[in-house]
Amino acid sequence: MILYLDHAYEKRKRAGKVRDLNDIIWAHMEGTVMRVRPKLMTVGTTMIGLVPLLWATGTGADVMKRIAAPMVED
Repeated sequence: MILYLDHAYEKRKRAGKVRDLNDIIWAHMEGTVMRVRPKLMTVGTTMIGLVPLLWATGTGADVMKRIAAPMVED
């Protein structure tokens, strides 16, 4: 996350767009927006991969449910 914030700030600074606090806040928002999509993709693929384990039945399902449940709740 820090890397994205630093890149957004440096990009705005090179362009001469950092003049006051509002410009720094906009650079922060730009860096944050750049990081939201990869975070959502990571969380989404983890959820999609683990949710079927919660409905599984059969051999080993009781053990896998205990492993998968905390990952889905976070």
